[in-house]
Amino acid sequence: MLALSETNSSNASVTSLQPASVRGCVETLDQGYAFLHHLEDSDYTHVAQPHLCSSIGQHYRHWLDIFHALQHTQEGVVDYNQRRRGHHVETSRQAAMKEIEHLIDWVLHCSPKALHAPVTVISEVSLSASESIASVSTFERELTFAALHASHHFAMAKVVASLLGIKAYETFGLAPATASFYRGQ
Repeated sequence: MLALSETNSSNASVTSLQPASVRGCVETLDQGYAFLHHLEDSDYTHVAQPHLCSSIGQHYRHWLDIFHALQHTQEGVVDYNQRRRGHHVETSRQAAMKEIEHLIDWVLHCSPKALHAPVTVISEVSLSASESIASVSTFERELTFAALHASHHFAMAKVVASLLGIKAYETFGLAPATASFYRGQ
């Protein structure tokens, strides 16, 4: 079964006048949406043990949480420790698609001023203890990180899909730098 074609659900609102970070982010979100559009609900919640211990839905919830943290930045602080484990987006493909639609609209309306704004990023850094650090970044850099992180989770979703006999298009789950490398060969 083929889940996707090479073409995305192209967002007509994206123009070359927008920053590359916005265009790339929307392209990534479009990929995630298109992938879900071609799955069955049972595929979305399938856990492909022993290969993986998380479903496509759990992977999607995780990367959506990164965007959620950005979208809910308060007083210049992005808190990546805020997670929605067990949220219905893990089990509802339609909920994930709706969140992606809202994120695309939100990203397209990010102003240049907002993109260049400094932010403080809070993130856990230790496996053996609950330790967080605060780092300085920019909103645009974190938006780029969110899109790249989503691509990593797309690769995991692609593995689950392949174990279910669903073939996603070749570039789904590739990082932009990897896609550029392949184009250059």
